[in-house]
Amino acid sequence: MANIKDVANLANVSITTVSMVLNNTDNKISEKTRQNVIDAAKKLNYSPNRIARSLVTKKSNAVMLVIPDISNPFFGIMAKELSVLFEKEGYLLYIYNSNVSTFNEKNFLDLIEKNFIGLSLIVDRRVESFSLDTKKKHKIIFLDEMSNSNNDMTVTCDNEMGGYIAANYIIDNGYKNTGIITGNMNSVNSIKRFKGFKKAFEKRNIRFDDNNVFYGDYTFESGYKNAKNLINNNIDSVFCFNDMMAFGFISYCKKINKNIPDDIAVMGYDDTFMCDIVSPRLTSISQNISQIAKNTYELSKKILNDEDIDKKKIFVKPVLVKRQSVKEVK
Repeated sequence: MANIKDVANLANVSITTVSMVLNNTDNKISEKTRQNVIDAAKKLNYSPNRIARSLVTKKSNAVMLVIPDISNPFFGIMAKELSVLFEKEGYLLYIYNSNVSTFNEKNFLDLIEKNFIGLSLIVDRRVESFSLDTKKKHKIIFLDEMSNSNNDMTVTCDNEMGGYIAANYIIDNGYKNTGIITGNMNSVNSIKRFKGFKKAFEKRNIRFDDNNVFYGDYTFESGYKNAKNLINNNIDSVFCFNDMMAFGFISYCKKINKNIPDDIAVMGYDDTFMCDIVSPRLTSISQNISQIAKNTYELSKKILNDEDIDKKKIFVKPVLVKRQSVKEVK
């Protein structure tokens, strides 16, 4: 494998000149010399070490995506969408699954320093405990809403609107006794989905029974466990704050021979590919991951190039995706 010294020898120039040409840091070098260096690098198939180049230029094109649980299809899809965009343009994207007890502020800082990370994209809400100094010093885009994040750069789905859309769709189709399974209510996204859901009922002067609110944790198991209590309340519909809990709810219904959607309508949130695999196919609120990824990429480029940021918070509009788990009024 060729190194920078080999390029310098072939072009008959110094190593410093090769470095200046390849990093485009000196415009006083003659065009002939510049072309000789480029031709030599091409002939030897030489590619500068990105981390070494970053140490010289004090800039890094390395980006780290921190996700809490890669086994959740939502995070897997997000990682894929982002990796396609970043790697196509020559950025190095690290994907770090933080679903381990060792993810803390020190662990995060070690990851950045060892891999010379220029920017971090973070979904894990454990960063809320990080010091303000860490958040200010290191470039971070949050892909989830965080508490007390007025000055943080954020790209995420409009969770309040998502809850509002879900409630209106249930009401529009004539369901009278709706239940919900929330996510962790310490998280901003759960709080806002709940707020949007309740707002739809209030605006239409329809009473919502708070006895039909059950608390989950975004896992299949919590959807399954909460299903029994909701069904005992004689609900005719349920809105789960993510698809995984909706899948758990459906699984319990099948166990006790409850028909979906004839007996109970089910809605999820995220619109992962599994919505088309489960039976019946799951109606869900799409977070529009493709748009989140595009907006994140565009904002990232500005940050990495030290450009002015005109908008620190970007909220992507959610989309209702209709399938078979909710019976529509004809």
